[in-house]
Amino acid sequence: MEKVVVFEADADTWQIGKGRCSILLTIHISGKLAVFRCGDERSDDRCDEKWMIIPDMLTPYDDVCVYKGRPFAVDSTGRAVVVGPDLSVEMVAGPVFGGDKKFLVESEGDLLLVDKYLSCLVNCLRDDVDGGGGGGDGGGFYEIGHGYLDGEFYEIGRERAVRFDVFRLDEKRKKWVEVKSLEDRVLFLGEDCAFSASALDLRIGYGNCVIFRDDVYSDSQSSELGVGVFQFGRFRIAPLSCFPCYSMFFWPPPEWVGVGLR
Repeated sequence: MEKVVVFEADADTWQIGKGRCSILLTIHISGKLAVFRCGDERSDDRCDEKWMIIPDMLTPYDDVCVYKGRPFAVDSTGRAVVVGPDLSVEMVAGPVFGGDKKFLVESEGDLLLVDKYLSCLVNCLRDDVDGGGGGGDGGGFYEIGHGYLDGEFYEIGRERAVRFDVFRLDEKRKKWVEVKSLEDRVLFLGEDCAFSASALDLRIGYGNCVIFRDDVYSDSQSSELGVGVFQFGRFRIAPLSCFPCYSMFFWPPPEWVGVGLR
């Protein structure tokens, strides 16, 4: 069990009792959704019997969130569902094929799907290739596949992020609509949380980017924090250290970063 989301609901609607209750939603090790209804008198004291597994699963689920007070989940194809009080699932958006890992993020009242592409690394040594621009000051970049790598040495076969696509949920048409620009927004993706913020509120020069956990930047040979930045407009990825305006938010490391580093 990794990410768990909690929301309040009407106890009578969720068939628990009266008043308000707390509902927990997570992804079971099997890839199926699991629900815990706090105050459920039909369950005994053993924790494993209080978690109820929802059998519906066309493909394993990737992420869960609470949006507009309702529990949502997305599977590895991008198919999104909402969980009902009777533990049924209703599809709210069809698949978005392409990437390797899906995230759900609420941003300014919209539900976004972030599609993360991964690629295996090849051996590479720091070079003097000029990546040009991009707000970074930390060495050259060169293209591999459909993303960009900075010129550090990495071990063969290690996966890292090379690209992100973002989609917005259209609830009426039940589909994901591609987002061409995040404009002022900054999306933060951790292993067990995801959220967004305004660049203006953060008092930084620009947004339109995704800041994410990336262990390829965190090992015994590196002083990096294990965080990468994807510039949406330039389709460029670099370590956090290349972006001083963002780095100030990560010392001391926030919980969504620090937990994964221990």
